[in-house]
Amino acid sequence: MRDSQKKTNFFIPFGTIIITYIIVKILYKLTGFHYDFTEGIVNIRLLIDLALWGFVYFSVDFLLKKLFSK
Repeated sequence: MRDSQKKTNFFIPFGTIIITYIIVKILYKLTGFHYDFTEGIVNIRLLIDLALWGFVYFSVDFLLKKLFSK
């Protein structure tokens, strides 16, 4: 029982990162979102990108924890 819980706890952070990356890449393709650093390091597109990553990451993390918690 404890081994399965350790495996679940190990899977959640890495699974969250992988699933977040896939979802964000799909959203980029659907919306055509693209930015580069020629406009400067801190710009509105970078902030939008970070907000998107944060929102998707915490949503996926929440869902995986709910799915694997007993």
